[in-house]
Amino acid sequence: MNSAILTIFLACALSFAAPAYGQSALVTDLMERSIRSSPSVLAAKADTDRASYAADQLKSGPYEFEITASGGQRRIDDPLASETRYTEWSVGISRAVRLPEKRRIDRDLALLEQDIASSKVKQALATERHRFAALWGSWRRAHLLTLSSTQQADEARRIANLAQVTVDKGADRQINADQLATDAEILRLQAAADQASEALARSALLARYPDISFPERPPSLDVADAKRFTLVDNPVANNSTYRNSQLVAEQARLEARRARSDRVADPTLGLEFGNEFGGSETSLMARITIPIGGASRKANARELSSRAAVAQLNSAAVEREFIQSLEVARVSLRSSVLMHEQALQTSASSARILETIQKGYELGELTLPELLTYRRSFVSTQRTVAEHRAILETSFLALMILSDNLLVE
Repeated sequence: MNSAILTIFLACALSFAAPAYGQSALVTDLMERSIRSSPSVLAAKADTDRASYAADQLKSGPYEFEITASGGQRRIDDPLASETRYTEWSVGISRAVRLPEKRRIDRDLALLEQDIASSKVKQALATERHRFAALWGSWRRAHLLTLSSTQQADEARRIANLAQVTVDKGADRQINADQLATDAEILRLQAAADQASEALARSALLARYPDISFPERPPSLDVADAKRFTLVDNPVANNSTYRNSQLVAEQARLEARRARSDRVADPTLGLEFGNEFGGSETSLMARITIPIGGASRKANARELSSRAAVAQLNSAAVEREFIQSLEVARVSLRSSVLMHEQALQTSASSARILETIQKGYELGELTLPELLTYRRSFVSTQRTVAEHRAILETSFLALMILSDNLLVE
C-alpha cells in the first residue's frame, strides 16, 4: 500500500468527526405538523365540543317547568241537590328554584369543564411530542450509524482496490489484498444491517403519522445551545400535565362544595288553578315544596369531599414527578453533551494514532493484521461518535418538549 491509503483513512475520520449541524426549526416543524394529525390529538380537540355542551348543561341545570293537569266528574248522591254530576278540572305549573350558591358553583364548574378540555388538548400534544421524539430519535440514530458504516465500507473498498492494483503491479503480496477485501466485505455487511435498521425506523414513524410527507433522511437538530438550555428555568406551572391536574383538583373541590350545598334541597314553587262543582267553586293555589335531605345526600357530600382530597394529592404527585423528570432530563442532556464531546476527542485522537500506525506499516515495522486491528478500533470510535450524537439530539429534543420551550402551540 502507499500514502493514498492513509489519505483516505484520514479523510474518513475528519468528515465524520465534525458532523454538520442542522436547524432545530426543521425538526420541530416536522414534529408539529405530524402530531396535529394524530388521532389522540384530534380526539382531544373534538372533546372541546363535548365540554362546551356539558358546560351549557351545567349552567342550565335540571331545572325545568312542570305542567300538571287533571279532570274528572264528581257525583253527589243527594236528592235535594239541583245537580248530582259536576265536571271538575285543575291546571298547575311548578319549577324547582336553584339556590344562589349552587348557581355560582355550577357557573364555575361550567368554566372549568371547558378549561379542562383545553388543557387536555395541550396534554395530548405534549404526549404525542414525546412519542414523536422517541421514533425520530431511533430514526436519527440509525441514519447516523448508516452514514458511518457506509462511509467506512466505501473507503475500505477503495483501499482494497488500491491494494489489488499494487499486487497486480507486483509490488505487494496477494494475501494482503485478500485481507483488505475481507475487511471491506465485513464493513459492507455492517452497512447493510444499519441501512435495514434505518428503513425500519423510518417505517415506524410513517406508520404512526401516515398523513405527513417525511424526507428521505431525518433532519438534524442544532445542539449548539444544548449546554445553555440545561440552565433555563422551567416552572412547573408551564407543564400541561400539571396544569391539567390542578384543574381537575379544582373541579373536584367545587363538586364537593356543590354536594355540601345540595344537602339543603332546592325548593319547588308551584301555582295551581282549580274549577270544582261545575264552576260553582274556583281556586288559585300557590305551593312550595322543600325535600328533606337524607342520608344519601350526606354520604354523597362526604364521598366528593374525599375525592377532592385525592385529586389534590394527585396534583402534588404530578408536580413532584414533573420536577423529577425535568431534572433527569437536564442531567441526561448534560451527560450527553459531555459524552459527545469526549467521543469527538477520542475520534480525533484515533485518527492521529491511525496515521502513526499507517506510517509504521509503510516502513515495515508493523504487519497488515496489526494495521487492520487498529483500523477496526478506529471504525468503532466512529460508530461511538454517531451513537452519542444521536443520544445528544434526542436528549435535547426531549428536554425542549418536557419544558414546553421552543415549541409553537
